[in-house]
Amino acid sequence: MSKYRVGILGATGTVGQRFCQLLENHPQFEITAMAASERSVGKKFSKACAWKLSTPMPENVKDIVVQPIEPNLDCDVVFSSL
Repeated sequence: MSKYRVGILGATGTVGQRFCQLLENHPQFEITAMAASERSVGKKFSKACAWKLSTPMPENVKDIVVQPIEPNLDCDVVFSSL
């Protein structure tokens, strides 16, 4: 079974970070898109996000380039932390 491609809106905030943490090893979801405010757009998630959780930032999201919060993200499902 293939995984659902997930986008996270507000990805650099604390709730967005929690989504990243919870989805890190999920058997049915894979994070493929991250969106945040204009100051983060165009940066890799690892550079745009001041990680606040006690666990390390998941490796699978570090190199995802943050996109604007607009339609047409490359994903099947969107989680919003706005």
